[in-house]
Amino acid sequence: MSEPGLAQRLLDAHVAHEMAALRGVRFLDLVTGEIDFALRSAAELTLDQVMPRELIKEVALKYVSSFRLPGAIPEVAGALATRLKAHPANETPLGEVVSRPRIDELVEALVEMRTLRRELLRSLADNSGIQAGVGTVVRGTARGALDTGRRLADNVPGGSFGFSLAERVAGRVAGSVRGTQVGAAVDQNARELAERGAGALLGYLTDTAASSVTDDEVHAALLEIWDALATRPVREIADLIDDEQLVALFVGLYQVWLDIRDSDYLRALVDTGVDFFFDTYGGFTLDRLLEEWGLGRDDLIEEALRFGPPVIEALAEAGVLEQLVRRRLASFYESAEARALLG
Repeated sequence: MSEPGLAQRLLDAHVAHEMAALRGVRFLDLVTGEIDFALRSAAELTLDQVMPRELIKEVALKYVSSFRLPGAIPEVAGALATRLKAHPANETPLGEVVSRPRIDELVEALVEMRTLRRELLRSLADNSGIQAGVGTVVRGTARGALDTGRRLADNVPGGSFGFSLAERVAGRVAGSVRGTQVGAAVDQNARELAERGAGALLGYLTDTAASSVTDDEVHAALLEIWDALATRPVREIADLIDDEQLVALFVGLYQVWLDIRDSDYLRALVDTGVDFFFDTYGGFTLDRLLEEWGLGRDDLIEEALRFGPPVIEALAEAGVLEQLVRRRLASFYESAEARALLG
């Protein structure tokens, strides 16, 4: 019987046909044809139809909470960060990496977080260690000349804003000393003045400070800090953390992540996030969903042509591509059904 010989010849011809379609100029026709067909089909199917949200939740929770992560992750991440730190590109000024308009937008958003700012200031004011430190600073400032302090403050990022605030507070404290010259009070009652000044300053940094210091003042102070940093190379900022500290940081963050990933809190966040995504996009057709996330026909074709040919050629040169195609098709030509048809 000739059926086995015919089946083999058909298999060889079919393999050659697929290999030709995967390589050379025909690959473009293959890619565009398949993508166009997929997009036409995607226009008729919604996300809810093809992807049950409960399955997505199960997969997300698997990789977030139960997937085993290799213990070498923090060390590898730390080693990568160390290599990135040493790259010559770190000589680039920070202001060339992030533009000032972008920083301005970020500062504007931070400034508008008044409640967060007020709570942060209140926490600082209630900290006993900070109170003692402020007392020391106020005492040293009171003993120094105001004009010297002003010159120093002008050279420190955000210093002008901070010094102005200190002057206002110090003025209130000094004004409360009646019948005594301010200079004599500073000399004779430095400790008392420092304590009172620290208390007044920290009190000022609660609701009163949050309401009396305008958003424009905070905005200007933060931008002043940025302007001072923008001219400095990225390397100076990166060098603030040495290599050992960097690895320790990644190890610490990794341990925190291991604790968080086992928590019910993170599971609740994942569950809520998946629900939100499906509530928002579940009714979208798949082609519209791709467009919503910035992936159009041209993008899909471009990326397929970018990655497809080099990978396919590498497989072909290694002799793997033909094996993959042949294994995929041979099961049909060797089947009883195909032999019956050929017979």
